[in-house]
Amino acid sequence: MAEVLTGGSIRMECQAREPGADPVLCGPVVVVGAEPGDVIVVDVIGVGRSDGVYAPNGHPGVIGCAPDAAMLAAAAAAEPDAEPAAEPDAEVWRLDPGAPRILLGHVEEGTAEYRRIAAEAVRSQARGRQIGGCGIAPLTAGSRVLLPVHVRGAKLSVGDLHFPVSGADECRLAARSGWIDLRVHLTRRGVERFRVNGPMLMPAPSPPVGR
Repeated sequence: MAEVLTGGSIRMECQAREPGADPVLCGPVVVVGAEPGDVIVVDVIGVGRSDGVYAPNGHPGVIGCAPDAAMLAAAAAAEPDAEPAAEPDAEVWRLDPGAPRILLGHVEEGTAEYRRIAAEAVRSQARGRQIGGCGIAPLTAGSRVLLPVHVRGAKLSVGDLHFPVSGADECRLAARSGWIDLRVHLTRRGVERFRVNGPMLMPAPSPPVGR
């Protein structure tokens, strides 16, 4: 959907998640020059609700780089109800019976490209830590996350923004549409040099005070 140079920042507009549905991710964004084995350092500059309501505790539920083919195959095989690969012209874009079709940005539904991409998709519950990125820590403004790169360009995506009420123990029901500002730095051969084999979360040292 876009490109960002190392050291650059980008605002990503994220859709809300329907109750019971998989998160809708915004992206992917290509980090220019990123290659497998590199690491991207992503700083959360700010997160806000699309309706303008002040939400200092806003954070993404999912953020990560695109997986490679081997990771996708392993995730698909790990699903408890995994089935043999469907024929290319089959309706493989259904996540669950009765679930809405996969949203693939500007890729036109019904085309061969749409079917190819949708056939590779895995559900949230099957993604795992390597593919799903970080959905386990409140990455509010001031947070940082290190993400290993698996494919050329990294292909960073983010979504499922949450805006918990101040003092709440959890925010599973607080997903809303909004925006997130990220700054991205590229570290060459970061996996080898710093042994970053999976997402590393660095939440903000002092969580913002809500009201």
